[in-house]
Amino acid sequence: MALTVHHFHVFLESTMTKKRLIYSSFLVLVSLWWGWTILVDMFIIRTVFSVIDNFFQAGDLGVAVFSKLNNLELLVSTALVGLLSYQVSKNKQAIKLLILSLMTWTISLFYIAFLTPKLSEMTELWKKADAIGTASINGIADIQQAHQLYHNLYIGTDVVKLILLTLILVLGIFKEEKWT
Repeated sequence: MALTVHHFHVFLESTMTKKRLIYSSFLVLVSLWWGWTILVDMFIIRTVFSVIDNFFQAGDLGVAVFSKLNNLELLVSTALVGLLSYQVSKNKQAIKLLILSLMTWTISLFYIAFLTPKLSEMTELWKKADAIGTASINGIADIQQAHQLYHNLYIGTDVVKLILLTLILVLGIFKEEKWT
């Protein structure tokens, strides 16, 4: 017997209500995002810089990892905003979660559209300056300091993102009964 969409729908209704499906999806999205951010920030990138001796090679790998994660973050944050927009249409009490998720979505866009490309650009300029033995390049007085500024902005933004994701998770867990 071939399974149809109807069979799948009946299966979902019998094993998990729509409420549980939406709530579970919400928890999975936020938990995974929070978890991989901690994993990458606290362990993977630190390991890369401790294992790879060449600073610029380690930096290139770090930028490559963050570039891929930025794409995944945009996808997950968009799904989260969509899920919470639906939830708000059914229950206005979820507006706080939607606002927080829009803030994380904005951070994802900031990473993709500005911060990661800028950090990559600063790294390339730093490599060029290092190759010719200068700290100044392209009108930037100290490329290492300029790079550090963007790197610190990345760290600070990731801290804000983790706080927002934690708030979303905590508010979502304590408001479970409010889900449609």
